[in-house]
Amino acid sequence: MIQIMDVRFGKIQRAFFILIYCLCHLQAFGQQISIRGQVRDEMSSQSLQGVTILIENTLEGTVTSADGTFELKTQRPLPFRLVFTSIGYVKKIVEVKEPGQVLMISLSEDEILLGQDVVVSASRVEERLLTAPISLEKLSAAEIRNMSAANFYDGLYILKGVDMSAHGLIFRFPNARGFNGNNNFRFNQFIDGVDNMPPALNFAAGNIFGIPEIDVAGVEMLVGASSALYGPGGMNGTLLIQSKNPFEYQGLSLSLQSGLMHVGAPYRDSPGPMYDLNMRYAKSFRDKVAFKVTAGYLRATDWHAFDYRDRTDLDNAGLNRRTNPGYDGVNTYGDEVVIPVNLRDFIPEVTAAVAASEGIEAGTAEYEELFQRIDGFMPDQIVTRTGWREQDMTNYNTDNLRLNTALHYKVTPEIEAIGQLSFGMGKSIYTAQSRFAIEDFYIGSARLELKSPDFYIRAYGITENAGNTHDLGLTALLINETWKPSLAWYTDYLGAFAQSRLLGGNERDAHGFARLIADNRDENGNIFNPLLPAQPLAGSPEFNTLRDELISRPISQGGTRVVDQSKLWHVEGMYNFSQLIPWAEILVGASHRVFIIDSQGTIFADTPGNPITIQQSGAFAQISKGLWGERLKLSGSARYDKNEYFRGKFTPRFSGVFQLDKNQNHFLRASYQTAFRFPAVSDQWLDIFTGRFQVVGGLPQVQRKYNFDTVPLYPLSGSNPITDVPVTENGPFEIPEFGPEKVTATEIGYRGLFLNNALMIDASIYQNVYNGFLALQNLVQFPGEPNEMRFQTTISTDDPLTAYGWSFGADMLLPGKFLLRTNVNYNALQSLADRPPGFESRFNTPDYRFNVSLGNPGVYKNIGFNLSYRWQNAFLWESNFGVADMPAFGMLDGHIMYRYEKWHSHFKLGGSNLFNNFYITNFGSASIGGLYYVSWAFDNPLSR
Repeated sequence: MIQIMDVRFGKIQRAFFILIYCLCHLQAFGQQISIRGQVRDEMSSQSLQGVTILIENTLEGTVTSADGTFELKTQRPLPFRLVFTSIGYVKKIVEVKEPGQVLMISLSEDEILLGQDVVVSASRVEERLLTAPISLEKLSAAEIRNMSAANFYDGLYILKGVDMSAHGLIFRFPNARGFNGNNNFRFNQFIDGVDNMPPALNFAAGNIFGIPEIDVAGVEMLVGASSALYGPGGMNGTLLIQSKNPFEYQGLSLSLQSGLMHVGAPYRDSPGPMYDLNMRYAKSFRDKVAFKVTAGYLRATDWHAFDYRDRTDLDNAGLNRRTNPGYDGVNTYGDEVVIPVNLRDFIPEVTAAVAASEGIEAGTAEYEELFQRIDGFMPDQIVTRTGWREQDMTNYNTDNLRLNTALHYKVTPEIEAIGQLSFGMGKSIYTAQSRFAIEDFYIGSARLELKSPDFYIRAYGITENAGNTHDLGLTALLINETWKPSLAWYTDYLGAFAQSRLLGGNERDAHGFARLIADNRDENGNIFNPLLPAQPLAGSPEFNTLRDELISRPISQGGTRVVDQSKLWHVEGMYNFSQLIPWAEILVGASHRVFIIDSQGTIFADTPGNPITIQQSGAFAQISKGLWGERLKLSGSARYDKNEYFRGKFTPRFSGVFQLDKNQNHFLRASYQTAFRFPAVSDQWLDIFTGRFQVVGGLPQVQRKYNFDTVPLYPLSGSNPITDVPVTENGPFEIPEFGPEKVTATEIGYRGLFLNNALMIDASIYQNVYNGFLALQNLVQFPGEPNEMRFQTTISTDDPLTAYGWSFGADMLLPGKFLLRTNVNYNALQSLADRPPGFESRFNTPDYRFNVSLGNPGVYKNIGFNLSYRWQNAFLWESNFGVADMPAFGMLDGHIMYRYEKWHSHFKLGGSNLFNNFYITNFGSASIGGLYYVSWAFDNPLSR
């Protein structure tokens, strides 16, 4: 099948280049004219190098040379308008009416014009932010440079309505409007139109495989449903990151950041360094061909997960291995309750063993007396094996390498062809049903695109390789099973505990003696009996040998390594009919993608040499029309998508924007839209044994392997698939039809300018109704019998879920170019009247979030600063890893920046989480502390 797809993609490539060849010969022949001029700084009169000059609504243009001069040759008939843009300066538009004109252009330093940003993502056409029909947030390149976070991706939290889930330094997920998770399948992320997700994992792993900050031209985020234009997955939002075009941004850019982490951390004696180096080089030739190369490398010791609370009672800080023989630490592994071993369940076995050793025959009065004695001192107590801390299982070294190269060619002044190759490799730790060490995980992608202001055709492929990624929890369990199987360990424990109690020892001492015998090692690491095997010490050669052998062997072969060599092929196109149909704005588009899921049977229901293929297609159309002198703009769009394993989904969207005043400063918006997602690949095809229960996908093709269609299944009483009990009184559990999840979103909003355009208000309220909600369900076969089997699967729920909330933002320009930004957000989930046993909604978001920032890029000469504070309240987190309350936290980011124009540089001294308040956003993941950094950025445009 892979060969078939390679052939198909080869055909796409050939068709693409044939199209380019044909278009090359369609250029109009006419008289060439030349426009010359010079661009200067309005205040200093200095020449400005690297200013981009484009003919409006085309790709035709040039850039200024070292002395600020330019020459633009074109065959386009006059008159037309030239657009002058440069980072840090206000865009200027000049009309050219006569050939041979010499233009003297002055650009003023960039001023913040609230609400005037041009956005594209809301309707896929250019419009002012004020007039966007849905909730939308934007960060320009200048705003990204002035933010206080260590990198632009971490700084997304300042956007209104954005929730951020942090697994570590480089592994973070943005989200909006609830239903957050360790793998956020309801949120899309695209970089230059390419889906930034691993094909099998189906979620964008933060910016690990993205682009460096110095190559980011801008970021737009749709807050809320967005499937109608961007396809499946955009139920909570869509993030679009645009890189810098080498025609428009030329020259050499460098950035170097050095930081300090782990200050005052309880898990190490001294702070640790962080280094982040990025480079970008771009050059064009005769304004016809341009290329760019970017590279980024980050290295640090990642944030640690050190939650050592006992899962049996997270609120009792006094529970540990000494005080609770059944201790199961959140971030300790190997001590999980695989099979609940309760001492009272083994009273008959212990009595028989003691009686045999003392020559007491069963059925005698003496035997009954012994039974009663043992019954009296065997407590109702679950016992777990001795495990290891997470920091004993991994080294926390994190690396991130990102490489990108692109070649751009102007086929005609209106048509640009692009070829791009990208590679990203990362190392981090990720939370799912267990904690996974992601090592040498890489993604490679290739893109071919043909675009103009009216259309684009894009084809890309993505391949992933999980490298040496492995399951930390399963590794610890198997290390324990390797050095001493649990049957032998528990036999030793029970015998030693009974012996101690029979000799008059108290219960606590008996547990201590039993663990000493079973582990054959005391709390100080000393071996009790040198003739018997002992639990390996973390970091010892024996421990490392066992661990390394397990993590190098695939899960399907009894190891813990995740094998994933999946691929994705995608082709799409869009056409804007505005030039052909002037009375309305009409867009149409279509796409097709193929997943090739290849885990060699380690985590999915594929088999070695037989990957799973998934075909998926979609098409959309949108029409927009201005009425009443353009005071009212109505838009309607609809999309249809089909996955070969599910029924097709139709997702319409309707929106309207009404101008409330003649000065175009106040706009009321309303939208009704639908969004959906096909179940993620893991929702569909997962097939993995966690060491405690079997996780299976929701497709019947997977569930039939475990006789879901013939053997009755019963729900468990709660969310823990190990300790919760079967609920049998209502009969077997009927699994609903498995299908796509859909949301119907209604929103009303307002954007307006006040105080002579110095204050912008943006407010909205929304309601989301989810149907066919995809949730995890814990099930059991043969409850209470020796062959009992427990499962966790994904189901489509019958009852709708309703989420609702509001947001309010106020941005204000203060005297002296100070900018104050504030926003507050509220999200809530309507409670289910009848919550099924074992059901988890996994809303996973705080009720309230609050952000406030104050900054000035030029508070004194070339010195600027910014301060940002955010706070969120406590909330309940539900996931495969566990259920727990996430505490409220607040944190302050800040920086001081100095610009040194002579060196084309700016220097920044700052910190994220300045007060070093360690916080956690999702259960079981790393605690994030303060990161203090100094950075240097160099941006030198090239001479022509």
